[in-house]
Amino acid sequence: MFKARMKFAKEGRAKYISHLDLMHTMQRAMARCKMPLWFTEGFNQHAYVSVALPLSTGYSGECEFLDFNLLTKTVPENAVHQLNAVFPKGLRAIEIYPLSNGGMKIADITWSKYRITWGFDSPVPAEFPKAVYALFGQERVEVLKRSKRGEKLVNMREFMNGQPELSLFGHIAVCEVQTGAGSQTMSPEYLTKAVRQYLPQYPISDEAYHRLCVYTAQGLPFR
Repeated sequence: MFKARMKFAKEGRAKYISHLDLMHTMQRAMARCKMPLWFTEGFNQHAYVSVALPLSTGYSGECEFLDFNLLTKTVPENAVHQLNAVFPKGLRAIEIYPLSNGGMKIADITWSKYRITWGFDSPVPAEFPKAVYALFGQERVEVLKRSKRGEKLVNMREFMNGQPELSLFGHIAVCEVQTGAGSQTMSPEYLTKAVRQYLPQYPISDEAYHRLCVYTAQGLPFR
């Protein structure tokens, strides 16, 4: 038995697959392509599969990671192609590699880079990026942050790595930003919440969230 890690994308309609259903989908797909998964022993045997930082339902991403155990000593040849042949539309394996040295630890993930797409009912005003930069250029931007313990007023700048970057495309504004992950998680939805709270003159009609990459505290892309 040895550990392996798969980098995969979750896009299109697949972004509406819940985390639990994603786990079932992964196990069924691996069974269909005869991936030599290792199963736990005992009465209720099950394959060990684990996703690092599961995406919220409705989010898409191209830098997702699944850890699993194999019975073989190497990753089967053409494993990526075989999985993609049986995956439902929207799921795509990018690479599969062994974790012979244990690999990067999931606990080391500190930042997630997201692409936020904001839609407007009319062309986005040219001054919108300047207003957003001014907002998040402040040392304090307070929002109510939800957790299992309830709501708490926090300074969301403490959960952001640098300034967001904006581009305008007609009725759409695209924002790329790094927000806290792991123990200091902050959903990118809080940027939308802050814009609606502090910049109500720019009414956002819809939004979408796509994870581009995840990083360690040292700024290294997780792998």
